[in-house]
Amino acid sequence: MAIKYILGIQSIASHDTGASIVRLDTIDNSIKYVCISEERLIRKKYPYTFPIHSINYCMEYFKINNLNRIDLMISDWNKVKKWQRSGPSYNYSMFDYIKEKFKFDEKKIIQIDHHLAHAASTYYTSNFKESAILIVDGQGSDLETTTYYHGVKNKITKIENYREYGIGSAYAAVTSRILNLGTGGEGKTMGLAPYGEKHKGKIKIKFKLDGIKTDFSQFMKRQPFQDVLNQIDKKYISNPIKEKHKLCKNKNHLNPYFSGIAYDIQDASEKIMVHLGKDIQKKIKSENLCLAGGVALNSVANKKLYDAANFKKMFVFPACSDAGLPFGLALWGAVNKYCKNKKFKINFDNAYTGKNYSNLEINNLLKKFKIKSKKNEDDEVASLLSKGKIFGRLSEASEYGPRALGNRSILADPRDVKMRDYINKKVKHREVFRPFAPSVLEDEYDKHFDLKTVSPYMLLVAKSKKPNTIPSAIHIDGTARVQTVSKIQNKKFYNLIKAFHRITKVPILLNTSFNDAGEPLVETPLDALLCFLKTKIDYLIIEDKLIYRPKNSKKIIKKLETFRNKLIINREKLLLKKFMKSFSHKEFLIRRKNENKLAIYEAIYNPSKIFCTILERYKNKKILLIGTNDHTAALIKTHKNKLQNRAIDYFELPFNDFLKSKNKIEFLNSVTNIHNNYDAIIISSFEYMEQIKKIINPNYSNKQILSIYNNRSRSIVDTHLINKNKNKKNIYKNGIYQKL
Repeated sequence: MAIKYILGIQSIASHDTGASIVRLDTIDNSIKYVCISEERLIRKKYPYTFPIHSINYCMEYFKINNLNRIDLMISDWNKVKKWQRSGPSYNYSMFDYIKEKFKFDEKKIIQIDHHLAHAASTYYTSNFKESAILIVDGQGSDLETTTYYHGVKNKITKIENYREYGIGSAYAAVTSRILNLGTGGEGKTMGLAPYGEKHKGKIKIKFKLDGIKTDFSQFMKRQPFQDVLNQIDKKYISNPIKEKHKLCKNKNHLNPYFSGIAYDIQDASEKIMVHLGKDIQKKIKSENLCLAGGVALNSVANKKLYDAANFKKMFVFPACSDAGLPFGLALWGAVNKYCKNKKFKINFDNAYTGKNYSNLEINNLLKKFKIKSKKNEDDEVASLLSKGKIFGRLSEASEYGPRALGNRSILADPRDVKMRDYINKKVKHREVFRPFAPSVLEDEYDKHFDLKTVSPYMLLVAKSKKPNTIPSAIHIDGTARVQTVSKIQNKKFYNLIKAFHRITKVPILLNTSFNDAGEPLVETPLDALLCFLKTKIDYLIIEDKLIYRPKNSKKIIKKLETFRNKLIINREKLLLKKFMKSFSHKEFLIRRKNENKLAIYEAIYNPSKIFCTILERYKNKKILLIGTNDHTAALIKTHKNKLQNRAIDYFELPFNDFLKSKNKIEFLNSVTNIHNNYDAIIISSFEYMEQIKKIINPNYSNKQILSIYNNRSRSIVDTHLINKNKNKKNIYKNGIYQKL
């Protein structure tokens, strides 16, 4: 058939789960697409669920009735390149169960590297014929954190990568473990950072830069950080941060200690992104740069990279976090499996990748709940905005990614100095230090902001040239996360800002996402109505309807919530039948019990098995154990019976994996060099495994250098502490290793 449909979804349960379908016409190689995040359809932020609602949404968009009509499904992989249980040490969840029962031919599934999917999302939508591609992430396939690619025409080639340590994981660790801002709170850390400039240096965030390597090993543990044990009991959760630190309680984020740490990690991210930008330019020598990965949401660091490096053009994909992964996956499949060397046509002029809601749907909804409306006129809305009124706006297709770009936005007058605090406290019920964005007419942005290029997706932060004109849209440091709005990208939103400009002489509206704290962005007219009625938004725009606040709001809210909950529950029941071979909750519980046992074994007991197997294999051979004192001591305590009657040499490194104290090393023969022609070298370090391999490699072959760890296991130190303290309240003291 001339038309090919390619579905993209993630391989493991993700807080950014979602789906995308790319439609390719193989006659002219034209591409159309639809993308959506699952959280918006089930109204649960960071859901970690299999995206059946998103898949159905995308299928309905293209009028696809059956999964058999999908020609290919492209997914990423996490720890092992396989479709089922790609993260074998993770807890088994409903995501895994539904995936096992999913009615899709596994022969039509292709898995690619997580970072390659990010690269495809940004390069293929950039309109560049050639570009350097920089992916900076928390964690990709096989613990990958940073990757350099080179895009030339249709082909994306990996140049270099780095694993285990990175700014993404360090930023996330500070956000959750010190600032206590929760899942997805990195944007809050970025907003808090300017408040801490005077209080920096509260703890030492040490890192070393060497080309693509961003080594945080002195500040934090190496990955992985997540496994099934974290879900079983909080006492099994170890802290990735090595430095002793406080935890922010009672939301006291503006305390100098915490704001100072936010400043420090933000400062580190800016330095690292500038360094990586210069390094990739040196190695690839391109005039263009494409950016993606979760760290690319750091709009402050993006701007500093662009200003410091010598790229003529830079493109940042709007859904550059894992939310955009499904589109990158599907797009990679379309280009690489069907277009090959042929030129493809894709129009990515904006980030509005959702579907439109018809006037008939909107009218029926308003009629059903007896909500009055009138025709929406830009001049009237602009006039009300100029008088301090706050608007919720739903128009056309929804935005892809975390930034509200006008179609699912709360809008207000940026000139009102009190507006920012009022919306934070009374409308969005969120932290007072959180900034808002200015949406500015594209033909006026250079008069108001220090920007060398347009910023349509709010992914560049710039200094304001006239901060006193729009105080509520400017952050404490005089900067703003700018959205430039053109007529081509969003005609309706452009016209509204233009109307406000005519009245006020200011071509800017204050813009923030249309949601309440803890909720995902609104998707449907029903979502918009509920959010409007439950907050102190004054007016609601739904397409060409202007809705005033009804007097009996509380009664309507209850009816709307009941109606929406039933819709979601009933739709899920239908989709489980539509997409699954069978469903049994009893079977799921049995599968979960069995798989979690295997996951526990994979996380903490498999390294011991590997170690014992190595000892048995080299029973009468010459063995050297090389590693750190603390790890080796834990290894001996865990395998005392295996080691006490063996003649094994030991070379100790001058530092520890985790502990500051030294332990007595029993049973091993201490040596001062590694050049004694050993048959096998066993690495006794979790933290510095890869570094030790490189030190040994010139003297021994890869077959002789043996490690007991893979990309999904914990340290033997963890194994020892868990076995020793399993009946105690805490395995670790405050989540940090103390002593063996």
